[in-house]
Amino acid sequence: MKLTLTGRHFEVTPHLRKHVEEKVNRLEKFYEHILEGEIVLFKDHVSDIAEGRIHLGHTVITARGEATDMYEAVSALAEKMQIQLQRYEGKLRNRRRIAQSRE
Repeated sequence: MKLTLTGRHFEVTPHLRKHVEEKVNRLEKFYEHILEGEIVLFKDHVSDIAEGRIHLGHTVITARGEATDMYEAVSALAEKMQIQLQRYEGKLRNRRRIAQSRE
């Protein structure tokens, strides 16, 4: 998977970059056909925000994690994306079952 990591108005440290890559690469075990990922990290007045977008062919999954710490925001983002990926894969499985039962 190709991953693009962007930090708005602050420097992304190597440790933070490694944390983001680990969290995003962990998503591949829930759906292996992830083509591309884009993560944008920025700081608001009160909280740290991580926004992400994952491309799955014709489908794009987006999520936003918000916390007081950037690492927690990335973890919240990964958790939300994981839930969406599981829901998407369940819909695909359900469609296959319906198509097979019609035959």
